[in-house]
Amino acid sequence: MQPKDPVDVARRCLCLELLLQRLGLETDSSDPEGERDDVRRRWLARLGDLALEPVLLPDERALLERPVGQLSEDDVDDLHGRVSGSLVLLWALGRIATRPTFAAVSELESIVAEHGLLGTGSIARANETVASVALRPAEELREALAAYTRTRGKAREPSEPEKIVAGVGAHHLEWVLDREMPFDVAD
Repeated sequence: MQPKDPVDVARRCLCLELLLQRLGLETDSSDPEGERDDVRRRWLARLGDLALEPVLLPDERALLERPVGQLSEDDVDDLHGRVSGSLVLLWALGRIATRPTFAAVSELESIVAEHGLLGTGSIARANETVASVALRPAEELREALAAYTRTRGKAREPSEPEKIVAGVGAHHLEWVLDREMPFDVAD
């Protein structure tokens, strides 16, 4: 089994980082809703510039296309769960030192802000970063997958926070480690 191309992993990570931006636009009420929605529309218009059109899943696109203020509480919870996977991908790309745990999820926004591929929001810089990424060695990725799998246990829908994070980690690393596996069926 061959791992994914690092650029493909980086683009998937960018999708999750954009979903994190979308989550922030929905939940941060310090700016007027119309201004936040303008930001959402500008990011949506730049998907092609980031080469994300072919990688963005239809349900992710739908979340990005919905105007600010139109997401349900379930949608917001879904976004939070999805974007936590960006930590695993950032680790797989060597951008954070420690394999993510539940504690890291509580620091999600600050970790992605500091180590994410979008950086300051420059499209050119994000594309340069994506072009220069590398994956951790496959053996290290496999060891992390095994650790997540042990923590998650056999349950498909674990209820303990650390097991939930392990499930997200396993899902993302299974995808990273199998070049042929589409992201939406990994697990």
